[in-house]
Amino acid sequence: MILVADSGSTKTDWRLIDNESIKQFSCIGLNPDFVDSEKVKNVLGDTFSQIDSSSVLKIHFYGSGCSSESRNVIIELGLKEVFPHSDIFVYHDLLGAARAACGKRQGIAGILGTGSNCCLFDGVEVVQQFKSGGFIISDEGGGVDIGKRVLKSFIEGRMPEELNERFLKRYKTTVDVILENLYKKPHPNKYLASFSRFAFHNKENPFISEILENSFSAYFQKMVTRFDQYETIPLNLVGSIAFYYQELIRKVAQNFGVQVGTILEKPISGLALYHSSLGAE
Repeated sequence: MILVADSGSTKTDWRLIDNESIKQFSCIGLNPDFVDSEKVKNVLGDTFSQIDSSSVLKIHFYGSGCSSESRNVIIELGLKEVFPHSDIFVYHDLLGAARAACGKRQGIAGILGTGSNCCLFDGVEVVQQFKSGGFIISDEGGGVDIGKRVLKSFIEGRMPEELNERFLKRYKTTVDVILENLYKKPHPNKYLASFSRFAFHNKENPFISEILENSFSAYFQKMVTRFDQYETIPLNLVGSIAFYYQELIRKVAQNFGVQVGTILEKPISGLALYHSSLGAE
């Protein structure tokens, strides 16, 4: 059997592949920036308590935060405690996005979820990517960026009156409360991204429509079009923002001469297909 995981900071989706059968599991997010090996062991011991660990031959773990050997070993050690007979492979979530969305075909692969990212994929590995400054100075097109643009318009008094009333009715907040959440409380990125929902529910409003188009245009301008082949190979995307705004994203892509191919809300289904099609791999 093969076990495949797609892990974010809040949730991990698992697929257990046994020949033609695929079973689903889930647990909390296992980001090595926030959990240690002991936590990984305890969580997985509970999650897979009904599974014969010796029957799992390979584990492919794609995770947020799994971007260096020192981080990856945290996950590896925890997995090894629960699955001592398994070959374990830990990868960054960007490779997971690429393999999920592109399969074994060459393409540009991107993430548009809470944050954003992009890479060039050759069908097996990521062959080119650019550094990201994270949610404070980068992440164009992601939920954080959209939420940031919504909040900025509210705080600065540029939001039209009707939208402003809807905003206050929905969130019952003040500028002081917003600033406290942004600068004094943990996880400001998640707080910012939560306001992208307001944009989605008001996406037909011309003011919000412009915010969304500007955010996605920034994603294509600052990330996608940096690749030399952006006009000749398709862009394939994963993430909730990509999935729920796909009509607008395809429209913006045309303005930049980009062909958009596959869009998946979650990578795990594509990753399960990728590894099941590889058989023993």
